[in-house]
Amino acid sequence: MSALLQALVKTVSTPLKAPLCALAEKAATTLLKNISNGALIIHTPAHTYSFGDASNAQDGSSQDSSKAPTVELTVRDDMFWVRLCAMGDLGFAEGYMYGEIDCDDLVNVFLVFLANRAQLSAIDSSFFSRVMSHMPHLGLTAHIVNTVANARKNISAHYDISNTMFMGFLSEDMTYSCAIFPDLDGDLRHAASQASTPSLSGASTPSTLAGSEPAAHKDIAYDAANMPPLSPATTRRELSDADLQRKEKEDPLAAAQYRKLRHIIRKADIRPGHRVLEIGSGWGALAILITSTIPGTSVDTLTLSTQQAALARARAEAAGLAERVRVHLLDYRNMPREWEGAFDRVVSVEMVEAVGPEYMETYWAKIDWALNKDTGAGVVQGITIPEARFEQYMREVDFIRKWVLFPGGFLPTLTFLVETLAKGSRGRLVVDAVSNIGPHYARTLREWRRRFEARFEDTIVPALKAEYPGVMDADDDKARGEIEVFRRKWIYYYCYCEVGFTTRRLGDHIITFSREGNVEYGCQVYE
Repeated sequence: MSALLQALVKTVSTPLKAPLCALAEKAATTLLKNISNGALIIHTPAHTYSFGDASNAQDGSSQDSSKAPTVELTVRDDMFWVRLCAMGDLGFAEGYMYGEIDCDDLVNVFLVFLANRAQLSAIDSSFFSRVMSHMPHLGLTAHIVNTVANARKNISAHYDISNTMFMGFLSEDMTYSCAIFPDLDGDLRHAASQASTPSLSGASTPSTLAGSEPAAHKDIAYDAANMPPLSPATTRRELSDADLQRKEKEDPLAAAQYRKLRHIIRKADIRPGHRVLEIGSGWGALAILITSTIPGTSVDTLTLSTQQAALARARAEAAGLAERVRVHLLDYRNMPREWEGAFDRVVSVEMVEAVGPEYMETYWAKIDWALNKDTGAGVVQGITIPEARFEQYMREVDFIRKWVLFPGGFLPTLTFLVETLAKGSRGRLVVDAVSNIGPHYARTLREWRRRFEARFEDTIVPALKAEYPGVMDADDDKARGEIEVFRRKWIYYYCYCEVGFTTRRLGDHIITFSREGNVEYGCQVYE
């Protein structure tokens, strides 16, 4: 769609471009007059528009969540109006990515839009939107099927950007999934007590970011192959509360990630001597933690990312666990025959989003196939979407799937997960417990965003230049423009998802399951 819009602007004469943008601006501002909760102020070179009632909006000290805040946008390029009318929220995202708009706080902008979603929904049925929806050849709404051939390309598009880039914003454990904090939004309370200067890009804002970078993270030169020190494990030994408290003082995000990993291990009831299958390796954090804290365990972990596989192997070797952590560059559908029934436990953390609706039953069928037929059990953690929004979500292409991060990605509902589990396993897998840690994702994303911004120039930019020579390493405006689009895309991703989890429009469910009659599994609900 964006390519079509750019081509349209380039091909029409200047006298036609201005009326087109003016028409779109008129249509959009007419719709925005319907804002009634909170206030939106838009600055353009010719006008300042004010929508809603600032006197009735939430102020910085208000605790009334029913009121939306007052936010400001600045339009830098009139093409923004065309994008907005043509593609709604996706057009807004692209306008931000390309620098056509700036704002002082993206998170609050999203909160205003959500508070007025009923009034603003008409933009999706506008004249522009109807025209674009009848152009399927553009590929905007095409669904990418995660066949075995496509799956590796789809995963690579995100996870093979650069290991060093991910090191720039992840904590030392390199866990790229929702953490569990002892204090859900403690960072926001800390932020409220500190002054901060907003940024026009919506990056560092007092309402969403807090504190300075943890001391342990200021120098990115830490050895990513090494996990943090743990107490000796001569018998079955978990990561203790004392370990987490010590880590909490050094880096709250790292402590929260280890807390989540420990939670997964406990829910799975992984015991000494167990053989574990992990679908979705990440950079090896969970596999290394299992094998370094539970004697005699081994993990076969699967990934489709070449960069993740290389670093996960290096970290396992550095930890002296190369023989017990086996990293396979392998699709879960292509597991070798000898793995049938070979695993005591299966764990899969935020990989299910890459499976796709067509293969969800296959995913569960392969888990069923790999697990011990009598005493197998497992844990799957995945981002979910509420059932009420599922049909609309399936019809549309959102910012995350199109642009950012996960081509071919698909967010299931909890119902869809449970139903496909039953069908794929033919009833041989039985759900034991379900929980939702989604609210913890908002803070996780804020922590990532803070690190991303703090390390962008000295870590992430050099990593991008090294990974993409000839594209981002040139000393010219084009290369810098590519880097700026990349930066804005990730900032938008962090803020967009943060609001989704804060407002519970996204969930992150942990499903534990076992075999019928598996009395050895016990009860892990109150671990």
